Amino acid sequence: MKTLYLIVIASLLFACKSASTDDVPQNFSAAPEKGIAIASITFEGDSPKNDIYRFFYSATSGDKKFLKRNAGKFMVKAREDNNRGWAGDFNNKKTYLVVIEREPGNYAFNQYNYLTHIGYSGMVDFSKPFAIPFEIKKSEITYIGELLYNDQAMPGTPRITVSDKYERDIPEFKKKYPSVQWETSQNKTAKTGDTGNGIIEFTP
Repeated sequence: MKTLYLIVIASLLFACKSASTDDVPQNFSAAPEKGIAIASITFEGDSPKNDIYRFFYSATSGDKKFLKRNAGKFMVKAREDNNRGWAGDFNNKKTYLVVIEREPGNYAFNQYNYLTHIGYSGMVDFSKPFAIPFEIKKSEITYIGELLYNDQAMPGTPRITVSDKYERDIPEFKKKYPSVQWETSQNKTAKTGDTGNGIIEFTP
């Protein structure tokens, strides 16, 4: 039983590493044959409940090679040394700016997981599959919306609420990446999608 437990944990950790983590440099600029999707992820609560959060996305159509090279994740590490805390871009460090540069196509955030504790005693918990859809267009910037993550959500209630915070977020993108013409972005906040049996909520 113990061996099976270790195999399951190892499999989960391997799955966590299967998609690339985006690392956007300060001089970020779009490649001519690709496009950009942007969003913000905000955490409710003043203190993180877990040590690491991962938000996975992938293309929703295409061949195996296309799907593999365009999958990714946004990771938030909420522990430094022995202290938990947010380290976001604004809003008391609870809001993180997300930039996704990929080939044109239809995509979706489709799962999240969290690591309860860094170290051998940590447990990885995956969400049910869901879909927060977005489109990436060649040489264009598309705003997906804010993903508000409720760390204390009770079973049967939404864990992530998607809403339009375009007017708030664009100035923050300009501050962090001043060389990009964020004012040319299109506000395409996701309004509908697969809620994963209620863990995702889309605001009108």
